Amino acid sequence: MYTSVQLCDGVDMKVRTDAKRDEIIEIARKTFLELGYERASMAEIASRLGGSKATLYGYFPSKEALFLAIVNKLAELYVSPAVQRLEESADEDVRAALQRFGEQFLAFISDPEAVAAYRVVISEAAHSDIGESFFETGPKRTIESIGRYLAGAMDRNQLRRADPEIAAQHLAALLAHGEPWHQYFLRKAPSPTPAQIKGMVDRALDVFLGGYQL
Repeated sequence: MYTSVQLCDGVDMKVRTDAKRDEIIEIARKTFLELGYERASMAEIASRLGGSKATLYGYFPSKEALFLAIVNKLAELYVSPAVQRLEESADEDVRAALQRFGEQFLAFISDPEAVAAYRVVISEAAHSDIGESFFETGPKRTIESIGRYLAGAMDRNQLRRADPEIAAQHLAALLAHGEPWHQYFLRKAPSPTPAQIKGMVDRALDVFLGGYQL
């Protein structure tokens, strides 16, 4: 049963529609984790949802779109708040702001669900547009947000003048494709502890700030 907002029929319908969409995403997330992308058919997800494929396709036009909605939901919950706080950190020490962001970012991309999603994207990228869609809605937006923060730091003379987007790519590469990179190739990669994540970010920032700090 959905909680009704008694304002008008349109508002009530939107509440129920959003709730149903979230329910679909959650059931599909569990199905993808259990069965993998290939075996998790829309028919199977509809069955677990207790509805028809027509209802499922009414919310998501394809399995690819549904999978990307799951990835975007995870990013909204974990990456977006970290990025937003970074962009609001103009008055803080650069290293402290980047350290906090880096730890939140690494904690997310090291999560087993995030690792599993990344593996699916890579495996499907050669067969569909899922890789491009994932990049446009996820990594690209994150890089742009980091770039805006770095551009502000350069304007405040906290970092040397450079192309902020390239600098953001360098930082993201050090964080995501440095020490944590091996986990994508292990059958059962252990999740790093908070202390290990802190050390990884410390070392990544040593390299990054060694090149960009005044």
